[in-house]
Amino acid sequence: MKKPAVYFVSFILLFFSFQNCSKGNKKRDFEVGKTITVSYNPNGFASMDSIVSKIKIVPLETGDNCLIGKIIFQVKEHQGLIYINNYLQQLLVFDLNGNFIREIGSKGAGPGEFLVINDFIFTEENTIEVLDFKKIVVYTLEGNHVETKRFELTGTDFYCNPNNLCRSFSSGYFFWGGIQDLTEKLREKSDMMYRIDSNMQVVNGYFSTKYGDGGTMDRFKYYQDIILLAPSAYDYNIYQIDSDDSVKVRYSFDFGKLGFDSSRDIDRQQVDYHNYISGITNYHETGRFLFFRFDYRNVVHFLLYSKVTGQTYINSLASTYNEKNIRLWPAKAVYNDQLISVVDIYAIKYDLERMSQENIKKWGLEDLKKLDDEDNPVLVFYTMKL
Repeated sequence: MKKPAVYFVSFILLFFSFQNCSKGNKKRDFEVGKTITVSYNPNGFASMDSIVSKIKIVPLETGDNCLIGKIIFQVKEHQGLIYINNYLQQLLVFDLNGNFIREIGSKGAGPGEFLVINDFIFTEENTIEVLDFKKIVVYTLEGNHVETKRFELTGTDFYCNPNNLCRSFSSGYFFWGGIQDLTEKLREKSDMMYRIDSNMQVVNGYFSTKYGDGGTMDRFKYYQDIILLAPSAYDYNIYQIDSDDSVKVRYSFDFGKLGFDSSRDIDRQQVDYHNYISGITNYHETGRFLFFRFDYRNVVHFLLYSKVTGQTYINSLASTYNEKNIRLWPAKAVYNDQLISVVDIYAIKYDLERMSQENIKKWGLEDLKKLDDEDNPVLVFYTMKL
């Protein structure tokens, strides 16, 4: 049996005191990076055969101590292990063959426990830092509690309810703050990201809250020796944080008329967002390609850009129905140039029911019909042709 559905944790708003950082909270003009032109053609989506060479599906072990449930917030790969944050409640670790390894920490109000898992990162000290409410709980990779870092930055002049973090290269962190129930008065003064020093005080603010935070749960990614930053809603740039903690544009995606110009002085309440691409989420970068999800007219799309050939491919969740093929599900992580998705068994079986027998055999999916709907989801590894 799977765990019963649980309700979202109600987050208490955090109000940060502006007095401690009024001199440091300066807007940044970002250096422009490489521009990639995206041509959207609803009649010319890339087929699975043109972008994927191999699909491997790995069932995740199911047991009373590792039930994931249907809602997954984050998936990260680290040193050949898969870490899954399921609905803010647990941090479960599996190997690449789907075997359950351990649980990191536990939910609770006691010492070394967390209330929620908003985000988690891996450090050079071989620890895991879990972003909780008003604190960062630190564990070893084996799950032992190391320390708890608390922060209390409250006030009424600006707002940051951090739901993502990464380490600053100098000291401290970058916090990305949610904007739930943010009033218009605070929206005018607040930013989406803040750099926090080692004393948990704000140093700089970045990115206006005007158009929201884009809704992604994985704001920061790591590639080589830089930190990648997925943008806010209606911002079509991918940013990078360099070793000197400077923030600049890495890639800029030009969607033409489908891209909303967020620099316009316009009341956001008057914008018909249905006519524009919402922004970039689920961003990943490898040595060979870029991948991200974007939504347009309530349909999920995926963009792949080959760093080798410079070609751009767009795939749609809807387009695979016409191919009678398995879908390219939203990627949660990357491993050795492979995209990794975590998909519920019911959804996999739904794909199998409409797929052609030729495609089922070609991708080696014949045995998936034997899976139990009540078991944990599966890892889907996509080997890309790019």
